[in-house]
Amino acid sequence: MRRIVKSVRKVGGTISLPGDKSIAHRAALFSILSQGPITIRNFPNGADCQRSLAAAQTLGVKVDRGDNELILTPPEARAVDEGTNIDCGNSGTTVRLLAGILAGSQVEATLVGDESLSQRPMKRIIDPLTAMGAELFAENGTLPMRIRGRRLGALEYRMPVASAQVKSALLLAGMASSCSVVVREDIITRDHTEIMMQELGNGLSVKDIKAVAVADPDDPRKRRMQRPEPYKREIQLQPGAVLNGGLIDIPGDFSTAVFFMGAAAISGYSLTVANVGLNPTRTVMLDHLKAVGCSVQVNNRAVVSGEVRGDVTVTGAPLKARKISGDTTVGLIDEIPMVAVMAAFASGTTIIRDAGELRVKESDRLMAVTENLKSIGIKVGLLEDGLAIEGGKDLNGADFKSFGDHRIAMAFSIAGLFLHGSSSIDDDASVAVSCPDFYDLLGQVTQ
Repeated sequence: MRRIVKSVRKVGGTISLPGDKSIAHRAALFSILSQGPITIRNFPNGADCQRSLAAAQTLGVKVDRGDNELILTPPEARAVDEGTNIDCGNSGTTVRLLAGILAGSQVEATLVGDESLSQRPMKRIIDPLTAMGAELFAENGTLPMRIRGRRLGALEYRMPVASAQVKSALLLAGMASSCSVVVREDIITRDHTEIMMQELGNGLSVKDIKAVAVADPDDPRKRRMQRPEPYKREIQLQPGAVLNGGLIDIPGDFSTAVFFMGAAAISGYSLTVANVGLNPTRTVMLDHLKAVGCSVQVNNRAVVSGEVRGDVTVTGAPLKARKISGDTTVGLIDEIPMVAVMAAFASGTTIIRDAGELRVKESDRLMAVTENLKSIGIKVGLLEDGLAIEGGKDLNGADFKSFGDHRIAMAFSIAGLFLHGSSSIDDDASVAVSCPDFYDLLGQVTQ
């Protein structure tokens, strides 16, 4: 449905958000492998996470619903009917993590998805799972993907692409098959899987490769810092690692919070997001907000179910341009649409590089951002792996396209709040993928 977005006078207040998507996916899917029940609090109602919950039920997990909590009881044996299709909808996390679980189980099923998900690359999980001995069949490396589960062998794998989904698929495959898996990361990615495995079970260790002082070959009198290995982190799953079950209390979704933080940044006012997840692999956006001129305060910091959370207050200011690349881009990868919208209201030219991964998300997000920013008169250079955005002033409303992508719809709904006249989003239905209550929440903090 077309959504009209009108300009606002002020942004402010305090909001609480639905549970973090990344953590919710894992909690639901871990129940398939767990030896005991998993209780989940603050499970979000977005369509993506509901796909993971439904997949768990298809594999025999029993779901009991209480007051803001779910109790997931694992099956006595993982099994599905012959010829079963499991519909992952639009959820890349569901399909990739579930592929790992199925590959290491004595189960055969076919994973399918919607038109968008059926175009996203699966070779990045097919290759390492096949190296473990898995049988996966996917024409052109995309869905549908048939998986014939079997007993897998040990794997040592250095990640060629920074992807928490691939890493998680391999660790889950190893746990399903009780075999050893070692994953090495050149760029550290989201570690929700590692935290949850350690919180609910045993047999997983994480080692950060720290730089040490070594003699400088050019001048032996000097010392320089150097890592003893070419990678930054090693995650090791021991043979026979188990999930025992327990409680997962999910904090508010940081990736959703970013849109509200971005609104505060552009507006110049203050807004607080309460009880939001602050996992260090997810909060590069807080550093970005500071770098472009905003004030960021974190209060009531705590660790619950292994994950850091707290109340974040962002106060906006005149925004400055910034160059973003490398590890910073990886840390901001889901937030780039909102970063780009903020850049449209900043002074100077923002350069974003190393973001080629955005071309194979729910949409080609680099193209989608470019087209929408140009519609309000912003000069945008579409690069092979990023964007060059020249900030503007006195921008007029426009008719934005969502491209069926929830993050594009949300980001340009925020943009519309600060344009002259009204704007529109051609189809707001996609926000239900991650936050069906997005517009109601937005109404609570705008006037």
